[in-house]
Formats: sequence, C-alpha cells, structure tokens
Amino acid sequence: MKSPSKRPRSLLFPAFVLLLLAAATLWFFFNRGNPLLPELSAVSERLEAGPSTALTPDRSESINPAAPSTPLTKEELPLGALDNLTEKTDSTPLPTLPTKEQLPMATERISAFYQNLDQQEYIKAHHLGTPISLYITSLLQKILDNPPVVTRETDDLLTILKNSAHFFRILGKDNILLIKEILNQDKNNIEEVMANYTLILTEKPDSLGNDLSLKIPDNALYEYACFFLNTMGGKLYLARRDSLTRMLVSYYAIQIIHQANIEEKNKYGLQLQPAIDLLTSEIEIGGNPLHYKEAYLDKLYDLKEKYQ
Repeated sequence: MKSPSKRPRSLLFPAFVLLLLAAATLWFFFNRGNPLLPELSAVSERLEAGPSTALTPDRSESINPAAPSTPLTKEELPLGALDNLTEKTDSTPLPTLPTKEQLPMATERISAFYQNLDQQEYIKAHHLGTPISLYITSLLQKILDNPPVVTRETDDLLTILKNSAHFFRILGKDNILLIKEILNQDKNNIEEVMANYTLILTEKPDSLGNDLSLKIPDNALYEYACFFLNTMGGKLYLARRDSLTRMLVSYYAIQIIHQANIEEKNKYGLQLQPAIDLLTSEIEIGGNPLHYKEAYLDKLYDLKEKYQ
C-alpha cells in the first residue's frame, strides 16, 4: 500500500475538509426535512425499553437531568423481564364470536344497531318514512324470497347476466345505493351484526320471525351460499365488493354449506375444500381489519382438517 504521506499535503487537507462539510450538509438537510425523526427515535427507544414507557411522556430529564437516556439492551434487562413481557402480551384475550350464552343479548344488539342508524344524518337524508329496522328487514325478505339460479347457470348467457345483476334486479338502484352506504359508513358494526344474526339463526331461528319480523324460507340460505361459492354470477358479485364484505360473505356461506353436510342436505353436492383453502389464505394475508379474524381462522382450520 502506498503511504499517504507521499501525496501532497496541500491536496489531502482541502479534500478532507470538503468531505466533512458535505457530510455535515447532508445530515442537516436530511434531519431538517424529516421533522418526525426525533419523535420516532424517542418512541423507538421507549418501545425497546418496554411497552409501559412507549406511549407516556418521558419526564426523566426534568427529574434527573444527569440520568442516562440510553435504553437497556436485552442483555442488560433483569432476569425474567422478557418472559414477563411476553406473558402479558400473550395473555391478552382475543375477540370471540358470540356464543349461545349471549343469545338473549343478540336481538338487543341488532335492535341497538338499527336505532343508531335511525339517528344518522345520511339515513335521514333518504327519507325512508319508516324505521330503518323495518326497511332493511323488508329488503332482506325480498332477497330471501327470490333466490338466484344455482344450477345449469352456464347453459345460456342470459342466466349468467341475470345472476350477475341479481341484487340489482331484486332491490333496485336506490336500495342498492342505500345498502352500500350503510356498509361504508357503519362497516365497523356490520361484522358484529352478522355474527348476532347467525347466532339467532343457529340457536333460536323462531325469534327472527317474532322479534325481527324476518321469515327464512326453506333452503333459501343454502341456495345463496351455493350462489356465492359456486356460480359465475355469485363469484363476479363478490369480486366487485370490498375485501371485508367478500371475506365475511364467503365465511358464512362456507358455514351454511358445512351445516347442510352435517344434516345431509347438500343436495347440489358442493365441495367445500377449494373455498375453505381460498378463504383461509385470504384472511391470513389480508384479514387484519376483521374483528374476529382469529376466531374465523380457528373454525376454518378445523374445517380444513375435516374436508382434506
């Protein structure tokens, strides 16, 4: 290696100074253009130190200005601290789907949802002239009374087109827009409403007619489940929906077909494994918005073992 002393000092020194100035300039503009860096660094340090300090203001400097600000490393933490932290995180209960013990509350929660909708300005703007609970129930009844075609759908193009526009034909443009608006504005509540409807349907279906004025014809839910999972029109309909709606509809359609298998009423012989595999992958990858994500996956994993 050549000795640096052989190069003229007059060239080395200005070059060294220029490098320092360039580095300092880049550092200045980088930090100046990123005002959140100090805050992010502070949060990162507190997260490493422990969750209890991550979201609370650090007043250590005002109490003891001489106290070191560098967080403890994992090696410097007290023995057992990491285990305790992991235990606390793992012990957080995950949301579970409503159970039969919560059946008395299911109808009340659905009614409370509708009462809340009645107070929303976007609902009032539609001038429905009737409580939203009665209005939605009437729409659901129309849907149940007019199931789509689920066999020999591909025999002619007209049937495929009718199935693709099934809900538009049954409900009309204005009602479709109303339902889409509810799904967008109150999407955080839709999941629980569907879970409560399913609980009532499973444990006490008669109360749907008594308390919610909804009558479910024989095989209506089965026909719709087959429509969404096994027809071109149903799959096209789900493909146009947002991922949350698509995952929820697919999940409950699978549960309906599974129940039909238990009761030996799967008259079309629909195979569930492809739908289970597809939905499981979709929820694993993009199911974080789902409140009951882990509960859905637990049931789907059980079904994967059953139908493999």
